[in-house]
Amino acid sequence: MVKAGKNGTGKQRYKCNICNTRTVINKEEKTKRNELKLFIKWLIDSTKISDKVDMSRSTFYRKTSWCWRIKPKIKSDEISSDFIFVDATYIHRNLCLLIVRDSQFVLGFRWAESENFEDYYELLKSLKEPKFVICDGDSSITKAVGRLWKNAEIQRCLVHITRSAERKLGKRSPCRINHLFRHHIKKLHSIKTIKKSQNWLNRFDELYEEHKDFIEQKTPVVDPETGEVLRFYRTHKNVFSVYNMVKNLIKKNMLFLYLENEIPNNSNRLEGGINFPLKNLLRCHRGLPLERQKRMFEWYLLSRSATPVEEFIRTLNLDELYPKNDT
Repeated sequence: MVKAGKNGTGKQRYKCNICNTRTVINKEEKTKRNELKLFIKWLIDSTKISDKVDMSRSTFYRKTSWCWRIKPKIKSDEISSDFIFVDATYIHRNLCLLIVRDSQFVLGFRWAESENFEDYYELLKSLKEPKFVICDGDSSITKAVGRLWKNAEIQRCLVHITRSAERKLGKRSPCRINHLFRHHIKKLHSIKTIKKSQNWLNRFDELYEEHKDFIEQKTPVVDPETGEVLRFYRTHKNVFSVYNMVKNLIKKNMLFLYLENEIPNNSNRLEGGINFPLKNLLRCHRGLPLERQKRMFEWYLLSRSATPVEEFIRTLNLDELYPKNDT
């Protein structure tokens, strides 16, 4: 842009060297947009204010206080993805952030009190149907995927499977059978071919047959007065729960789906690529009220989406968000 005289009211006019379009730049609006850009730069970065702006902390807070009113939104209904990752991260006891992303961008987010079918359904319904969904296996996710997309297949995250097994079987359990199953399930991460997966499944079945009596053992609950057996419960419920979990995944083809298709076998791109930076921002901006924490997360997710932050800013009507008494 170069200067090109003045208009009828005496304001400076500019001309674009590429398209020869002439326009008058509203300095007040330009100031607002620059303040908003500076605010976003500070908010989604982990460095100090003094490293980014040439003003005092109090001046910066005063000039950008109006920016907290903006609620960023991601529009991804036109993006097609072969596979997506779905997960949630908690920032408060009764507040979690549901996130969906593909191999490159964040596709959407939604605030909820907990992971539940209704909120996952609302989050996913605006997206185009993917071929595969990688998740931690939460029942609310699988139910929402099944209700929305009839052809989408689910790959369970192997990291979550091994963590769940380790939590139930324990690292220091006195039971030798618990350790046998735990060590075998940890080998899931090393399986890269269909042949190795078949060997793993065969060994899993062998372990079950060798210790079937122990795994299937039940303890009766007896009425102390009549001596009548009221019910039975699993004596070794943890090892049975792990065995049952793996058998259900095999039956539903959620365990080794990645071997037949070029998809990830874990949700690390979401856990480490999105959730970890969010928690890091929370530590860097500790002390923010809950609503401002939410705005911070939303701006960061927008910056990781296919929509450039500057493009989103151009769609805003800043006059409604920047009242005169804030300046």
